[in-house]
Amino acid sequence: MRNHYAGPGNVLLTFATPILQRMFENADEMNKALIRIVLAREKTIPSAGRSNVGGWHSNDDLFDWPDPEIVTLRKWVSDAVGEITNVDLEGRIDGSREVKMDGGAWVNLCRDGGYNKIHNHPGCSWSGVYYVSTGVEDPDAPPDAGKIEFLDPRMGATETGVNGPDAVPKLRIEPRAGMIVVFPSWLYHYVNPFRGTGERISIAFNINLRFGD
Repeated sequence: MRNHYAGPGNVLLTFATPILQRMFENADEMNKALIRIVLAREKTIPSAGRSNVGGWHSNDDLFDWPDPEIVTLRKWVSDAVGEITNVDLEGRIDGSREVKMDGGAWVNLCRDGGYNKIHNHPGCSWSGVYYVSTGVEDPDAPPDAGKIEFLDPRMGATETGVNGPDAVPKLRIEPRAGMIVVFPSWLYHYVNPFRGTGERISIAFNINLRFGD
C-alpha cells in the first residue's frame, strides 16, 4: 500500500487514506428506474435495520437483484473499485483483471429525520455508496444535513491542532445523484439526519477484493 505522497517543499503527506469520488454522467434514467425498484421493494420487505435509523435498510443481496439497472451498477462499482485499488497499489494491477464482488450491497432509504449511526465495515477491502436520489432539502436545514462524514483514523488526531480546538478532524461530502464514493472499509463514517421532503436513496456495498484471471 502506498503510505506517502509528495507534498510541497520538504513536506511528505504520510499514511494517506484514499477516497474515490466520481460522478457518472447520464445517470438520470437509471436512477429513475432504481427509485421505482427500491420503493416497490420497500413495500414488501421489512427493514433490516443495522446502522440506518428512521428509514429503510434492505437485505444485503442487492447485487443479485434481476433488474438490468443493477447489472449496470455492478459495472460502475467494479470500475470505481478498480480505479482506487490501482492507485492504492501504485499501478501494479494488470488491466485485464476482473474485480469480484461478494461482500454484499444494500439500500439505505431515508426520509425527513433519517440518518446512519457511526460505523465501519470490518472484514472487507473497500466499502462505498452510490447515490440514487438526495430528496429536496429543507432550506432551513443545518449545513451538514444528509451529508456523509468520515472521521480521521489517526490515533491522537482529535487533539488540539494548528487550527485550534474547533478544527474537527473529519471529511464531509455532499451527496449528489449519480455520485459514487469508495473508501477503505475500516474507515469510520456516518450520515447526518436528512431534513427535507422526498426520499434520500443510496446503495451501499462492501468489496472483498479478489482478482480472477
